Amino acid sequence: MSRSAHLLSKDKRMAGMAIGAIAMLAMAVPALTAEAPSKDEVFKLTTAIQVPATAANPGGTFFSFDISWFDPVLNKYFLADRNNKSIDVVDPSNNQITQFFNTNYAGIGADNDHSGPDGVLTVHKAGGVTELWVGDSPGKVWVLNASTGANILGGSTFINVGGTTRADELCFDPQNHVVMIASPGEDPPFVTFIDTNSHTIESKLIFDGSSAPEHAPLKATGGLEQCQWSPKTGKLYQNVPVVGAGPAGAVAVIDGNTRKVVDSFPVPNEDCNLPQGMAIGPQNQILLGCNGPSPNGHRNSIVINGNSGAVLAVLPDLGGADEVWFNESDGHYFIPSCNAPCRAGTGPELLGVVDSNGRRLDQSVLIANPATPQPPTGASRRIHSVAAADPNEKNGVQVYVPIPAIGGGPPEFAPALCSTAPSKVGKPTDVGGCIAVFTTTDDDGSKDE
Repeated sequence: MSRSAHLLSKDKRMAGMAIGAIAMLAMAVPALTAEAPSKDEVFKLTTAIQVPATAANPGGTFFSFDISWFDPVLNKYFLADRNNKSIDVVDPSNNQITQFFNTNYAGIGADNDHSGPDGVLTVHKAGGVTELWVGDSPGKVWVLNASTGANILGGSTFINVGGTTRADELCFDPQNHVVMIASPGEDPPFVTFIDTNSHTIESKLIFDGSSAPEHAPLKATGGLEQCQWSPKTGKLYQNVPVVGAGPAGAVAVIDGNTRKVVDSFPVPNEDCNLPQGMAIGPQNQILLGCNGPSPNGHRNSIVINGNSGAVLAVLPDLGGADEVWFNESDGHYFIPSCNAPCRAGTGPELLGVVDSNGRRLDQSVLIANPATPQPPTGASRRIHSVAAADPNEKNGVQVYVPIPAIGGGPPEFAPALCSTAPSKVGKPTDVGGCIAVFTTTDDDGSKDE
């Protein structure tokens, strides 16, 4: 895999994926019975947002990004943009990029583990201040004012969690006022617990399989991925893509008060290989976006019981995801899917819209079909994160999907989303990449109000 392709796909050191030859074949949707969607479940491409050039990226090419976040109180969307070494801030009322939060982010490093910005989320504090927490490399955690981008810690100060690789995905436990952030590139990987009131490190949890204090009984041999806090149980849940000799992974259940692993849910490898994305839905059910191929070659996603770990549903061929999302207002999970045929260049790239109550596919939104490779301009063109949905529904439920620029090695996709969207902000192009916005629409194609 090329250096830039590695930056984009985030396929971890242990997950080198064989990529087949490019072929122009007919589109195949996931082998999952789809419910006939009602009008408020139909998502259509409505807008493409150009990511402007900056001093850090004068060419304006957009191909390297990581996690994104939507804050329903501020009504803002935040994207970790490595090309521009910034957090791009979008106002969903007009889908304009209104701000660039810049600091000394790593940008595009030698590989994915040495790049940033990475994970991003907001923390609401007493007094109306909202903080934006951002992981970066090496071992940096920035705390910004989410409205202005100012460094709350002052100057160029950051929280140093240690290590020589990035501080990555993170989650917030409001009961214990703690952010848990993973350092997946370290050997062994670890998570760090940071007090959100004092902005100081409280403890760490090292995933080396040890029973010693501040060590986890799970040996993480394939990094650490997305985590979540559940309001139903008050526990933190951490994806461990590979445990020990593998190939199966697990979900670690962590007490945010004691900072210890209190349970773990083995993830059946035949259903889900390399659990990476995580979203907590109703009744404490947890969607796991699975990035790797199971023994039968299929990349799936699964829904598990957040109390027992039991598999509640397998979503066949709806995998290859990194970040996944749950939108409470309409009860949908969103999965950016590049499954086995997609990885081989023989099948489509899709946005899966899943009914969380029925745990079934409502809609497969076509992102791209495989096409003849274009001259390399940066990275292999593959989505890996769903951005975020607008739970306020002020503009219809909006789902943000960063679309990388065309370029790099196979499989190659020509999405025709950036250049053909009904509404454009700036002058987005498929060659340059964009942020695509999918919106719930009525039968006549208008936004659902």
